[in-house]
Amino acid sequence: MLSNLLHNQSFIWVAVRVAATIFLTTLTIKIFRATWRRFGKDTIHQKFIKNVLSIIIWLIGILVALNWLPNFSDTATAVLAGSGLVVLTIGLAAQESLGNAFSGLFISMFKPFEVGDRVHLTGADITGFVEDITIRHTVLRTLTNSRIVIPNSLINRELIENANIINPQASNFIDVIITYDSNVTAASEIIANVIGNHPEFVDTRTQPSAPKVPVFVRALGLYGVELRASMWTATISTNFAACSDVRKGILQEFEKSGVRMASSKFVLPPA
Repeated sequence: MLSNLLHNQSFIWVAVRVAATIFLTTLTIKIFRATWRRFGKDTIHQKFIKNVLSIIIWLIGILVALNWLPNFSDTATAVLAGSGLVVLTIGLAAQESLGNAFSGLFISMFKPFEVGDRVHLTGADITGFVEDITIRHTVLRTLTNSRIVIPNSLINRELIENANIINPQASNFIDVIITYDSNVTAASEIIANVIGNHPEFVDTRTQPSAPKVPVFVRALGLYGVELRASMWTATISTNFAACSDVRKGILQEFEKSGVRMASSKFVLPPA
């Protein structure tokens, strides 16, 4: 009976030490992440390092907790020494994880994108904003606010279109088709004024004497004269809404000035 009591007390003491180790590891992780958020920067490199260090802390905590178990080290050594199949299986299972880890390291080092960048994976046809990178995967937030979790090894093999790298400014075409009997010069001036006066417009001229907003005759099409200008904004995230505002403004100014938009029906040029 005494031996049973001592055995139970020993088991309880081991369970308490294991639980305390896990609790302290969890607490250490929370303190570490809170400190990192306070003093660290929200860059792709630092996010990757933060997640790697978090995993290392977890591994140390788990090993310390397992070490409290009686004869754990002897049992683990015997199992690993006596079963090459187990080692081989673990090695094969870890291949993909190691590939993702090294790919994440290369992404962190060479920085093809940063947190917050809008990227397009051309092969997978995925577009989104970079939110996070871990030792295994990268998280993209799509334009519909869903999240795509992509293994780092897949991203490392992709062609990446980055809208923010080097120069975050973005441009989109404003295409307008007017009838052949409309005044092309007046229409061009309206387009240039509406675009140039928009608060989000960014002047990208390299020469002050050049037009602020060049308007080109793109083609003499079946339905009318096709005009094209470019709407530049500071970032791609503001470009879509700015282009929408510009198109509305052009329509309103065309109505005031009598410039007619071409319809989908064939419009003959004036005789």
